[in-house]
Amino acid sequence: ATGRGAILDLCARQNRAYSDGDRERWIATFRHAGARYSRDGEVFEDLRAAFDGGDGQRLVSLDHEIKVDGVHAAHRCIAVLFASMYGDTTLRATGTFQDQLVYERGGWYFTSRALEWDSVPSRHPLVM
Repeated sequence: ATGRGAILDLCARQNRAYSDGDRERWIATFRHAGARYSRDGEVFEDLRAAFDGGDGQRLVSLDHEIKVDGVHAAHRCIAVLFASMYGDTTLRATGTFQDQLVYERGGWYFTSRALEWDSVPSRHPLVM
């Protein structure tokens, strides 16, 4: 239960850093060395290049599934991305995170984080 709570907190901290456009705080949620991030199959070993947060975007994660095995953990959750433009907030995308984590230096860190965005639905009124 303690590990689960700490991993949920790690996700919340990363979401806030993403939404705030704070790349350094976002990177600090990853393992000190050797971490990677992938988005829709594009793999980033340079986490600075992977960051695309801020700019009125708000990232929320929910429906967390966490499996802790000693100092390692697997995590899966739903990602919901909102964008604020011209005073309106709209749903921009949904997707799924698949994560691997490690407990080191007194806390949990992502060793790898893979995001797959869902296909974007048509805006045609008959589809909605």
